[in-house]
Amino acid sequence: MTPPTGTLAERVTVGIDAGGTKVAGALVGPDGTVLARMRRSAIVDGRRDPGLRVTRAIAAALLRRAGERGLSVDGIGAGFPEYVAPDGRLTSREVLAWTRQPALILGALAPATIGSDVRCAALAEARLGAGRGAGSFLYITLGTGISSSLVIDGVPWAGARGEAIALGELPVADAPGERLEPWASGEGIRRRYAAGRPGPVDGAQAVVRAARAGDGEAHAILVSAGAATGAAIAGLVRLLDPGLVVLGGGLAAAGDPWRGALRSAYRSGTAGRPRPPRIVRARLGRDAGTVGAALLHRERAR
Repeated sequence: MTPPTGTLAERVTVGIDAGGTKVAGALVGPDGTVLARMRRSAIVDGRRDPGLRVTRAIAAALLRRAGERGLSVDGIGAGFPEYVAPDGRLTSREVLAWTRQPALILGALAPATIGSDVRCAALAEARLGAGRGAGSFLYITLGTGISSSLVIDGVPWAGARGEAIALGELPVADAPGERLEPWASGEGIRRRYAAGRPGPVDGAQAVVRAARAGDGEAHAILVSAGAATGAAIAGLVRLLDPGLVVLGGGLAAAGDPWRGALRSAYRSGTAGRPRPPRIVRARLGRDAGTVGAALLHRERAR
């Protein structure tokens, strides 16, 4: 499908945020305004977006919607929860059941730019959100998984191979043999709480609700997850010295006891620093990934 012609100022961009549990898409205007949204489950026959079928379907549907509304589209930007090389190639299969590079699949619909999902969200926060004007900051997404991106002078740093996102691979000091993501991510919290229980546990928010209702096990799991995350953030701050820490993703809104444990561990881990950076919430919420993917495409196109 060839996108309609038009000047850059008149065009919108399709932004795709492909995740392990859902795929989100949006039509994004030149100023970052979201004109339309779509979300679908990424799970097909028990697999996560096999062959990127869900991702392609959402991109195609948004292109059709743009045409129906008389909007010109300059292309597609898409962020993926894998290692993404600077040239846009996916170099891992840790989350999605992809078989062909997304640049080939989406590029058949419209000009496409591929990036890392966490770097796309960090870019959106740098241009339009909590990191705007901050110069350098550390963006951390805490959701189904855990990733991070260091933003330097407004640009998310990819690393030599596009792998500078792996906060979730750090070890957990108080849980020998555990890594941060399986221990403290939304899925990790759900899995730990569900172990040995007869019925299903509907995500980390179910654990948060149980803790608020007085469940001691849920409370302890959230405290241990928050403390491990706060300690890991403190370690990155001591190493990288960012000007600000921005927390995004669904877990960032979990509240106490998770939030209290995170902030306590962060204060303890940065106590030797005279002015450790503030921790703030991301401002763009669920739109960060799609808006950032669209911005990535537009900035690369320039």
